[in-house]
Amino acid sequence: MGEDRSSTIYDEQRLVAEKIRSLFRTRNYYLREQGAVEFEVEDDKGNKGAFLKLLKEIKPLGYLAALRRSGDYLTLIAFKRPIMKPRGLRLNLILLLATLGTVTVDGFFKASGYPGNLLLMIGLYTLGIMGIIGVHEMGHKLASAIHGVPSSPPYFIPGIPGALPTLGAVITSSEPPANRDSLFDLGISGPLAGLAVTILVAVGGALTSAAVPLEELSRQAAAGKIQIVSSLDLFTEFLLSNLAPQRVGTGLILSPLIFASSLGFLITFLNLMPAWQLDGGHVAGAVLSRKLHKALTYGTIVVLFVAGFQLMAILILILSMRSPEMRPLDDVSPVSKGRKIMFICVWIIAALIYVFAIQGNPFFFR
Repeated sequence: MGEDRSSTIYDEQRLVAEKIRSLFRTRNYYLREQGAVEFEVEDDKGNKGAFLKLLKEIKPLGYLAALRRSGDYLTLIAFKRPIMKPRGLRLNLILLLATLGTVTVDGFFKASGYPGNLLLMIGLYTLGIMGIIGVHEMGHKLASAIHGVPSSPPYFIPGIPGALPTLGAVITSSEPPANRDSLFDLGISGPLAGLAVTILVAVGGALTSAAVPLEELSRQAAAGKIQIVSSLDLFTEFLLSNLAPQRVGTGLILSPLIFASSLGFLITFLNLMPAWQLDGGHVAGAVLSRKLHKALTYGTIVVLFVAGFQLMAILILILSMRSPEMRPLDDVSPVSKGRKIMFICVWIIAALIYVFAIQGNPFFFR
């Protein structure tokens, strides 16, 4: 029995070794324990495409591969793919229902001073926040499917009604992305998808904000049902001035959807930061050297601390010390030129979000 298994493993190693030789310019190779095969490979521009082809051919055999730089040559290791037990959806559903609960209760608090249909506004608020976070995670999920990276359904994280109704959501992957292109796409897909929904929710917030007589506004403020704000962020000001129903002698009660969109902009902004465990960290890691990426991580901590997001800064600091950054299987081949240009756009998008939707936002800064 043991000999038959050893023979099977050896046959698999030889087959994988033949596939590697057919795709790469190889030097020495070694048969390692547990079915692994290690090759010394010469650096070549065609290695990026060859590695993707290799993964496609050896995954059905139960193998993965990793390409790393070792001095003047590359090391290619093909190894047995870890067997992952399938997880049920019970935890995902429990967390989803819990998050729906905290967001709905928070919607009741936010809509208590709103003059329109209370149940309708609570429903729109819940749909807005869950839509922003859900579509954000579905962006990651879609990118994972396109690049052949197995991933879990979203794990939503409930928050505290009246303060922060949800802490977002996460998905997990059972294997690393194939190369830096894949890593980049997995990182950027979520924030861009979530941003698109956030803008729609912001427009809905402007359209559903209610114009009420100034006397009524003063009475509600005196009763503690609403808070008067003297200024808003630039993006909300623009939407309200162009879309909200305004008349002489009236003031606006902001729709709860304005808070939902503000939360969406904040989530997108924070996720675009180039810190290790954030989406922007994956994007930065795909483009930059590890040394520069590490420097930007600590720079992000300083920027967030100065900008007033101290808790997030502390969380990133803890994660950066305890959790390793995600590295693709092919950590040698460079990211594509188009993605390098997109990386610059990511910085521009983050800056625009901060200037127009976060700076001066009364939900974050009093």
